[in-house]
Amino acid sequence: MANIKKYSYFVLLAGMMIYVGCGGSRKEQPEFAPNPFPEVDSTSFNEPQEAPQEKLEVTKEVEPADEIIRFFTVHFDFDQSSLTSEARAILAENGRTLLAHPEIKIRIEGHCDERGTVEYNLALGERRAMSVRNYLINYGVRADRMTVISYGKERPIDPRHTPEAWAQNRRAEFVNLTQ
Repeated sequence: MANIKKYSYFVLLAGMMIYVGCGGSRKEQPEFAPNPFPEVDSTSFNEPQEAPQEKLEVTKEVEPADEIIRFFTVHFDFDQSSLTSEARAILAENGRTLLAHPEIKIRIEGHCDERGTVEYNLALGERRAMSVRNYLINYGVRADRMTVISYGKERPIDPRHTPEAWAQNRRAEFVNLTQ
């Protein structure tokens, strides 16, 4: 029995030491370790920060400039009123412009170079203007939007007496009648 008492004192003494050693000035410990990365509001990364804005005054409403409508001149070979492939390409562009602007009415002016008689060139200029008009009608432009006139050789664009000048003068020009 003396042995049991010895062991009892020993167990009691050890228990007291454990109790006194651990429980004296005990701080309350958190249940989990604190997060070394503080919480950040994730919406602040998705939304742009608003910068202070200055109030701008509008002094005048700017209107777009009126569209400039251009027609391209068609040139002809010597003594011809038939359309070349280049003339057809130019007329297709003019036709697109006319279809895009149904309010426009035009005058097609036929011109010739200085060679030939006045009467012959007036008739040739009219045939040239009519070739252009017929092409545009077939393209879809209404006939009542176009008039035709021939000036023959009376209004040369280049007054020189050279092959280059003659080539420039053999033409059909477009005049916008609605401007």
